[in-house]
Amino acid sequence: HRATKALTCEQTKSLMSPCLDYLTKKTSTPSTPCCQGLNKLIVSTPTKEEKCAACKCLKGEASHIPNLDVDRANGLPKVCKINVDYPISKDFDCEK
Repeated sequence: HRATKALTCEQTKSLMSPCLDYLTKKTSTPSTPCCQGLNKLIVSTPTKEEKCAACKCLKGEASHIPNLDVDRANGLPKVCKINVDYPISKDFDCEK
């Protein structure tokens, strides 16, 4: 039994919102709050179901950002020096 509840989509978007400037090429590097948010998102979604929900939320949100740099999104964990065991891309199947 975990002490924390699953993240809502609003919480997921809130964690990743500091990354928007980097993901839309307004800044050359992601901010510390961006990497902290990504890390918290990963730590907060340990189960497949939680990862799937966060994935669907972020994919839905990404579709509303016309100038989103997909390569930057894919590379964000590496740039933030965070290990993730699944790819981050707009073509990623959240159900897998």
